[in-house]
Amino acid sequence: MGDKPVTLQEVARRAGVHPSTVSRALNSGGAQHLGAETVQRVKSIAAELGYEPNPWARNLRTRRSRMLGLVIPRLKDVVLADIFESAEDRARERGYQAVTASSRDDPGVQETVVQRLLDQRVDGFVLATPRIDDPILDQLSGRNVPFVLVNRTSGRYPCVRGDDELGGYLATQHLLKQGHRRVGIVAGPLNVSTSAGRLAGYRRAHAEHQLEVDESLIVEAADFAAESGATAAGRLLSRRDAPSALFCFNDSLAIGAMSVARDLGLDIPTDLAVVGFNDTGTAALLPVPLTSVFLPLGIMGREAVDMLLAMIDGEDPTSVVHAPRLTARSTSAHKIGTTASD
Repeated sequence: MGDKPVTLQEVARRAGVHPSTVSRALNSGGAQHLGAETVQRVKSIAAELGYEPNPWARNLRTRRSRMLGLVIPRLKDVVLADIFESAEDRARERGYQAVTASSRDDPGVQETVVQRLLDQRVDGFVLATPRIDDPILDQLSGRNVPFVLVNRTSGRYPCVRGDDELGGYLATQHLLKQGHRRVGIVAGPLNVSTSAGRLAGYRRAHAEHQLEVDESLIVEAADFAAESGATAAGRLLSRRDAPSALFCFNDSLAIGAMSVARDLGLDIPTDLAVVGFNDTGTAALLPVPLTSVFLPLGIMGREAVDMLLAMIDGEDPTSVVHAPRLTARSTSAHKIGTTASD
């Protein structure tokens, strides 16, 4: 996926508009739906930069395949499975075929998968790209390929996501109100936007309580799987000054953490409080039901497809951010300073 000397994204950035607006402004059929001033500004900047639309690629875009590419980082991830199954269902309801492929959390595999789907002439993509500022986003935008991020944000491109910063804040605030002052973090990879947002919320809650963050209590897991959660939590819980609570960045990490706690003879929640994230179906069914931050994952998948189809129809997208809510259960029920009989 080689870069062009001047991309549609560069024109959009200079003009202060979305790439789809540039495409419409330079297309006689789409320009009529824009203001004359916007069309003139876009055309002037395109001429100044020497941007030349690729008529062959543009023609391909107008001959729809009615196929959508859904690129999922991990097939085993229950959160992503919920989102992408709902996206598949919605695509089918809208008369589109969803072609789902896994990137295996590998940027190189992702680029290969995306190119293969482009070769199959998909009309656009729903992506949960594994990295913040993934270069593939600029590449797709530069080629005028519509895409929507789901459960991720780059800060610049259309997305459907939860408010991860607020979710991290709610989880940490809950633990601090329960009297915990050493709250450990079992984070997913920190180059993923969900992790970055949740960590920001953790820091905000500490700042509001005028508590300093102990950076040594933040442990980054290799991925979002339970096994990685167990490894990361083990590093925290084996310390002499172990935290009294863990905020895990998804429910799988929390399940791994609770497994280690059990092996160490710790009682949950008396010896250790645990909070997860996403409130997946298993959270309430665990032997000690898990406190978790809820997001409407299925709805997010459906909305991502609707947003993508609107973009394919030439509409300018507006990102959707869902407010999370905390579902308090047994794993965080114990308040510091009380006994089990209190």
